[in-house]
Amino acid sequence: MGKGALVCLIVCMLVVSSLFAGCATVRKNESRGTEDLLIAAGFTRKVATTPEGQAKLNALKPLKMVRAKKDGGVIYVYPDPYNCKCAYVGGEQQYAEYKRLVRLQHMGSQQMGEEDPGPFEWMEDPMDPGSWLQ
Repeated sequence: MGKGALVCLIVCMLVVSSLFAGCATVRKNESRGTEDLLIAAGFTRKVATTPEGQAKLNALKPLKMVRAKKDGGVIYVYPDPYNCKCAYVGGEQQYAEYKRLVRLQHMGSQQMGEEDPGPFEWMEDPMDPGSWLQ
């Protein structure tokens, strides 16, 4: 490989790694805003206290709300491996308040001329996170 090709390869690798770092930063910033809304809505921050619990937390899709059954009811879990390495857990009431706060925030963003962030992705998960989160 010639010297010019090697320089080009190094520059390309630096550009690609910068893009990946930028994506991670955007995710961290997005999750911080969501964390603020979750806490304001009454969600509780839960940390996996065992290696098994940490593995289960890491198996969840990060930064996506999960609906799960626990003790005959429904709970909502929002895993955040980027900032707190924890999950935010709430019930139906906290989830309803979170949705209300998201709508208010979205309306404020539209008034300021920001683009619609699009629909949130919700998924069902039958596992019981209450057994491994403290």
